[in-house]
Amino acid sequence: MIDKKPESPEASPLAAGKKESSPGNAAAATGPRGAAKPRKRYALPIAFVIVVLVALALGAGVWYQQKMFKQSQAAVSSQVAASSSVANQASEQAQQAISLAQSQASQLAALQASLHESQSRYQSLEQAFQNLTDSGSDVALVNDVDQLVTIAHQQLSLGGNVANAIVALETAQTQLARANRASLASLQQTINGDLDRLRLVTSIDVPLLTGRLDELSQLIGKAPLWVPDDAAPKVSRVVASQAPEPATAQDNAAGADANWWEQTLATARTWSASAWTSLASDLGKFISVRRAQDPAALLMSPDQASQLRENLRLRIMTAQLALLMHQPDLWKTETQALVKAIDTRYDGQADETRQAHKLAEQLAQTSIDLKLPTVNNSLQALETLRDASARAAQEANTAARPAPDSNTAAKTPATPAQPAAPRE
Repeated sequence: MIDKKPESPEASPLAAGKKESSPGNAAAATGPRGAAKPRKRYALPIAFVIVVLVALALGAGVWYQQKMFKQSQAAVSSQVAASSSVANQASEQAQQAISLAQSQASQLAALQASLHESQSRYQSLEQAFQNLTDSGSDVALVNDVDQLVTIAHQQLSLGGNVANAIVALETAQTQLARANRASLASLQQTINGDLDRLRLVTSIDVPLLTGRLDELSQLIGKAPLWVPDDAAPKVSRVVASQAPEPATAQDNAAGADANWWEQTLATARTWSASAWTSLASDLGKFISVRRAQDPAALLMSPDQASQLRENLRLRIMTAQLALLMHQPDLWKTETQALVKAIDTRYDGQADETRQAHKLAEQLAQTSIDLKLPTVNNSLQALETLRDASARAAQEANTAARPAPDSNTAAKTPATPAQPAAPRE
């Protein structure tokens, strides 16, 4: 660079005039030099402020990062604590599960032991029952068979019920066949004989006879008596009137050509016939001609008629009981009384009465006196078997007694009635 020396003011008046005539240029010329000093003054504070701001920003960033780190650390710590608590709970639950499994295992072991003990007891009981069945069950079997045979005897004696007796004997026969005891073969043969005799008996059709008795009860309740009552208020009547029929208009027209006296006679005859017909009709409503076997049947009041129907119903019930209880005499008495009551007290011209009489005659002719076999042979065989069992038990007890001492026997001989004295 070439350094130029400044010119003096006297040497350059033109330049001075120029400087004075243009102050803006002077200011422009002197401006950069004069502004350099203020810029140097404000540069340091601005730099300091910028440095402070940067430091603050860095501090804020560091503080924010530290805050975020602490939050992350707290979150991680809480998660670790939660995981630790969950792990502790899981550990406790695992311990509880282990303890529960151990207790269940102990209980299962106890149950298995109890099961084995129960099985052993069951096997021992089964063995004992088998021994009892094989050796000493004859007494129990005989008692069961005796009870069944007794039931069959009661059914035959009290009610004459052959079907129930057959069922009882078949049950006893099945038990004996299942037991298969050689000592009870004779008893089984005896029961088979009684059972065959019962199967050959002709039984009475009890349901059929009971149905007929019920039908007879209904007919007796609605059939008309000789005297009207509440059950049958209208009684059939027979009017004994046979009046000549009155002359018709054609007969009168046919005699129109006759003489006057003949016409007068025909008219009088017609009037008299009409009068007699109406009179007979009126009298027939009040007078009835009937033939009754018992005159007392026409003198009953409505109350007595109702009582008669009730008595006949009671007789039908008694006949049903006689049928069920197998009482032929009572059955015959009641059915014959029903036939007699229907013949004497009821109107024989009514259809219900005829049906009731026919049904009562059929019941009266039906005999329920059947000779039923007994089971005495089976009862006798059971009694004989029990006696034999009792003798065998007594002999076994006698054989099991200890032998008497010779010295004691010499002093006091033992008798069969008294046991021997014990040894000293």
